Amino acid sequence: MGVLNWLGVDTGLLAQPIPFLSQRWWELDLMGVRVRLPLALTSVILFEGWRYFPFAFLFILARLQAIPDELYNAAAVDGASPFQRFFHITLPQLGTVLCMLFLFRFVWTFNKFDDIFLLTRGQAGTEVLTIKVYEYAFGEFDIGASSALAMVLFGVLAVFFFVYFRWIEKEA
Repeated sequence: MGVLNWLGVDTGLLAQPIPFLSQRWWELDLMGVRVRLPLALTSVILFEGWRYFPFAFLFILARLQAIPDELYNAAAVDGASPFQRFFHITLPQLGTVLCMLFLFRFVWTFNKFDDIFLLTRGQAGTEVLTIKVYEYAFGEFDIGASSALAMVLFGVLAVFFFVYFRWIEKEA
């Protein structure tokens, strides 16, 4: 069931392997308090973060390298602390890139089918709209329901694109 389970069982940290992609809940006892964590959903989220981290990193790094040193030098001359330089120079400069990354990742995650289908097939609490569209179309052969749900998905994404393009117009 994977390298983490092998290491955990081999070192004695785990009594038995944990099915990360097929178990819906993982119950933990933290200082007498029982906590239920969504195990499969958390595993899929961590996988997506790991998979798309380099994409975001390259965009953020490119923007960081494009910030003129003169801004930092002027702030240092004016007596700005490193925290003030970060919050008043770096973060505003990264704003447009972070907003664009958020929109791209939101749209791509909202449309995510392949990774979730290959990892969990929508089981254990990871059923998203695109999996439901697939199940209606090819599992139940209900093309009408599948098309209707796909149009709802399109409508939600169209609203986000509309808001994004209005924001881009104001920035330009």
